[in-house]
Amino acid sequence: MENFRMTRLFLLPLMLLVWLISPSDAGAVEINGVGLGPSIVDRTVKPGESFEQVFVVRNKTAAAVDLQSYLQDYRVENNQWNKVENPDAVWSPMTWATIISAPEKLDPGQKGDIRVRFDVPENAEMGEHVTYFSAKFTPAAARQEEEQSTQITVASEIRSIVYVKVTDPLGIFNLARSWRIVKAGTGYWHFDQPTFTVAAANTGNVHLEVRGTIEITDLIRNQKTQLTVPLFNILPDTEKKMEINWKEAPFIGYFKGQVELTYDGVNFEKRDFSFVVVPLLTLAGTAAVIIAIILAVVLYIRKLQKRLAEIEKLQNNNFPD
Repeated sequence: MENFRMTRLFLLPLMLLVWLISPSDAGAVEINGVGLGPSIVDRTVKPGESFEQVFVVRNKTAAAVDLQSYLQDYRVENNQWNKVENPDAVWSPMTWATIISAPEKLDPGQKGDIRVRFDVPENAEMGEHVTYFSAKFTPAAARQEEEQSTQITVASEIRSIVYVKVTDPLGIFNLARSWRIVKAGTGYWHFDQPTFTVAAANTGNVHLEVRGTIEITDLIRNQKTQLTVPLFNILPDTEKKMEINWKEAPFIGYFKGQVELTYDGVNFEKRDFSFVVVPLLTLAGTAAVIIAIILAVVLYIRKLQKRLAEIEKLQNNNFPD
């Protein structure tokens, strides 16, 4: 599927706009003569339950199209669809889904059904979970030409948003989001590139997506640097740690830092800290120089004391009582 990533991606606002202006089936999205519906699926289930969803695909063009379909958990950040890496089966609808049947090809004017079953596990986390169902339509003739040449086939991709709301075993939907920051910062002395540690505990009943930034102020050079705390998930009643290495740290310096974290993009918590970076070789060299100076001074004083003792002895010999 990755070979056909040169596709047209449509975000939800555009999908809804096309839905409003296209004379296609109710709730379907149509583009370039091909369509997928419904555009939005919203289901509420209890842990351990299953449900089946039918997606209708249609080809209104004058040529046959090849069809590929898949599901993918995602997050929308900065108006971009970003895949969720390493999804957990406790909260990932993508891992619950199985495509039971789907047409591989649609002839002109033909439509078909894609049947997807969602098996929600017994330990599914309560909350509203989201994934998308994607259908890729590739002109069959263009696909054959691509196989015989080095040209890239441009496909049309349409996505349907799937919301799965999981209640508790009694069918009650009562979410509690809370957390506790365990650690945010770094140690004071560093003899190499500093590593910042962010650790948080989830004290609520739904998983949290923690992310944030680290702002570092160089107090010697009066410069600021910002590092990103990558998004990481914390399951309920668990604690998770993330380490961020500052590879571009200056050779030496005194710094103040501030970690800003959030799990919802609205409420932020901040932690301040300070640290020093001193290269170990430089520190060892400086210590060696200081020790050498001290030893030289001690030896000089001892030599001077010995010399004074010899002079005093000589004076006593020359002027007896």
